[in-house]
Amino acid sequence: MQDGAPSHRNLLTIEELHDRGIYPIDWPPYSPDLNPIEKVWDWIKDWIGDRYLKDYDRKLSYDQLREAVRAAWDAIPTSFLDQQIDLMQKRCQAVIDAQGGHTPY
Repeated sequence: MQDGAPSHRNLLTIEELHDRGIYPIDWPPYSPDLNPIEKVWDWIKDWIGDRYLKDYDRKLSYDQLREAVRAAWDAIPTSFLDQQIDLMQKRCQAVIDAQGGHTPY
């Protein structure tokens, strides 16, 4: 798999790979639709916002933010994580149906 770096696109590099029977595939685009951790981060941000940042002027120190993230991580319901895993097949199908375009996920 190649990421499009100039050294990967160099004609000599490509010829050498082909001579060795290696035909790299293109690096896939960034696909947050297919990454369940994105929904987990959203859940964490919402959880922290609801509990620590109701007052819009409030700022958390580094240590407070670190503790809030740990507390949020520990509070993630297992059922939510299971749901995100269960939705992967639907997410993949939605990306296929959208031909790589935007999906509701």
